[in-house]
Amino acid sequence: MTKDGGFASYRGGKGKWAAAAKAIGIPKVEADLFHEAAKALHGACCDSWESMRANAASELLVRLVVQVRVVLRRYQDRKRAGALLDFDDLIASATTLLRDHEEVRQALGRRYRHVLVDEFQDTDPLQAEILWLLCGELPADAAGAAWTDRVLRPGALFLVGDPKQAIYRFRGADVSTYVKARDCIRAKSPEDVISVSTNFRSCRSILAFVDNRFREVLQVEGQPGYVALDPFHEDHDRGPCVAALDIPAAEGDEKRSAGALRDAEAEAVADLCARLIGQRLVTCSRNGTRILQAGDIALLAPSGSDLWRYEEALEARGIPVSTQAGKGFFRRQEIQDLIALTRVLADPRDTLALGALLRGPAVGLTDEELLDLVDGLPRDPERPDARQKLRLGLDVAHVTHPVAREVIGRLQVLARRALGTTPHDILSQAVDAIRLRPVVRQRHDGHAERALANVDLFLEMSRPYAVRGLRAFARAMKAAWDGRTRTVEGRPDAQEAAVSLFTMHASKGLEWPVVIPINTSTRTKAVSGALVDRPANCLYCPVFGVRPAGYEDALDRERREVDNERVRLWYVAATRARETLVLPRFPEPSDQTSWASVIALGLDAVSAIDLERLPLRPMAAVTETLNEQTREVFASEAATVARHRRLTWIVPSRDDAPVPGFEDAGSEPLPVPTEAVSAPPQGGRERGTVIHKLLEEILTGELDERDGLEARARFLAGHLGPCGADGRPAALDPADIAACVARALALPQVAGIRERLRAEVPVYAYEAFDEEERAISGVADALACDEHGQPEVVVDWKSDVAPGEGELLGYRAQVARYLAATGARLGLIVFVTDGTIVSVTPA
Repeated sequence: MTKDGGFASYRGGKGKWAAAAKAIGIPKVEADLFHEAAKALHGACCDSWESMRANAASELLVRLVVQVRVVLRRYQDRKRAGALLDFDDLIASATTLLRDHEEVRQALGRRYRHVLVDEFQDTDPLQAEILWLLCGELPADAAGAAWTDRVLRPGALFLVGDPKQAIYRFRGADVSTYVKARDCIRAKSPEDVISVSTNFRSCRSILAFVDNRFREVLQVEGQPGYVALDPFHEDHDRGPCVAALDIPAAEGDEKRSAGALRDAEAEAVADLCARLIGQRLVTCSRNGTRILQAGDIALLAPSGSDLWRYEEALEARGIPVSTQAGKGFFRRQEIQDLIALTRVLADPRDTLALGALLRGPAVGLTDEELLDLVDGLPRDPERPDARQKLRLGLDVAHVTHPVAREVIGRLQVLARRALGTTPHDILSQAVDAIRLRPVVRQRHDGHAERALANVDLFLEMSRPYAVRGLRAFARAMKAAWDGRTRTVEGRPDAQEAAVSLFTMHASKGLEWPVVIPINTSTRTKAVSGALVDRPANCLYCPVFGVRPAGYEDALDRERREVDNERVRLWYVAATRARETLVLPRFPEPSDQTSWASVIALGLDAVSAIDLERLPLRPMAAVTETLNEQTREVFASEAATVARHRRLTWIVPSRDDAPVPGFEDAGSEPLPVPTEAVSAPPQGGRERGTVIHKLLEEILTGELDERDGLEARARFLAGHLGPCGADGRPAALDPADIAACVARALALPQVAGIRERLRAEVPVYAYEAFDEEERAISGVADALACDEHGQPEVVVDWKSDVAPGEGELLGYRAQVARYLAATGARLGLIVFVTDGTIVSVTPA
């Protein structure tokens, strides 16, 4: 036996059998027969042994799948309990709804009589089935229930797609689905399949190159076929439309590493970009031609490996980069500054984060200034040798550095507000408070689009933490930075000022005047591990290194599919170029497993780009535009602005803007509680979150209050995570929460309208005044409508204990605004902890 559990190779050669036969007097002919028989028996034993191992692995895999199904059921139960759907659920649930509920399918078919689908080659089998269920009918004599058996209603479905661009197999899209749908339509109505061959993007020479290189490989088995492209645009006269960029050879005869190849290519590509920008002309549909800008160039990579090398080579020449290919988001300096800022606001005791923020370029203190700041802080009289720690809570009067004093003072104000608002809101204020955007713009010498886009993306990443809070977001960002999580950077709005660095996948649907495929010396990823046979819906996975029965055939099919898709990915990259396609050419032969070897591009026959015709000139420095606005022009424009009414967005739960016509001076005092609270409940904001969630689930019918409110409260509290002031889970009492919810629903004013209450109702309104317009956007906790469907009662749940007059006034104003927006006649502020209710009526 071998180390991996297989049979050892056959070792009984002819010579050994002949020697043994001679020793016992057997003719050599018989020895040869024994040798062949023994070799055949050994082979049969090997085959039987491998078959038995494969069958054993298959059996183990079946049993493993049974266990995994238990996990999947728990996952489904958890999603159901949380009223959640993942992306797969959206497709699968829609398919099940249409497939199993005929009346729903017919109703939706009547509503959506015409369906247009673009990029149909990117659909998966379930999405195609949804379309046929929505737009087709089963013939009376249909033998099966396959979606392809349905006959589409005339004019109901219009599909547009290019199967040569089917490159999203990794997320379930399958080019065979496109082919099956096309053949299904063609079989029933051949004239309804139309080929569109005119290409409105690339010029004639680029399309001729593409046709020449891709025609045959896209017509082999497993590919969707190929239709030659007819150019709409003729070639330009500014040099070759398809050219090779020769990468300098290595010094000596030593073989270059993958990193060295990328460095050489990055330098050559960046040098070419510097020569093109500001000198080469490109076609402009409106103005004839114009000077090529950085945003006219795209570098397209098949994978994101080491793309920072290309970024650094471009930035070293003063060329800005807009990247959607690299995943170095958490490597960027502006993101490290923002993580430090987030940690400081989330935990004012975080000395390391505050020091990193002050020392970093966002504030810009030197090491000496930071040490002097700490040294100047007052000492503890009882411990005169111990320096005071650098924390946000220090007295700013003792901070002598003017910049540090201003920044710390502003952050102290924001830290006090942090618990009363969302992470996105407080971080947005903090970015403005420390003037991060102007600092970033100045640091990048006018090429700050990429960094500013990353700042915006970081702020967007904080939005989902509105409930979990700033501490949870700070922990998540620190963990991502510590773990070097790979995240795509933000996309700048002004991409015309930067070279685009995209993956080939991300470039689909886009176009540029100049396209340069890069990083093609990277090796393709080998197909291995778990495989899914999609047509058979069967999983194949090695078990303890042993491949189950059928794995080899599935692996061969998967490799063919992956290889075919890689060819199509190259096709997409080549057809992104409008005017010039530049293909890097190495002196070394390509590795047979590299992306450069996926398809024979025939680079030897492609003429090299003539760099001598593109002299290298220094990049033009970015200069500030002269401000020609005079005092008189400013005054005139200011007067124009002043004549327009301001637009203010108001969120009733957070804003204190007065409600038109609402006067609270004569409002009723807070009623006496119906039930005394023995001890203040624990949990604060987290307790209120769980209470609101329970009330929402009961009113929507997701939860029956008789099925264990306390257990559900415990489940929800456990999913809030650490949210106490000390970073530990909040001390919530599920029994107290369940009792509060039950008490609130049993109150006569609530019980009388409970059957009509709808939970979490979005409320929008608009108010116009002489000098201001207000847009109101909020969510009412619950709303009851009358028999005509008109809003009648607004209910606002509050978990406070003994709120003060100021808080009560704010709650009244909030509900009054909901009344004004909805037209309801009554508002109820329900304090669920003690069972009191405050009524609010419209102005």
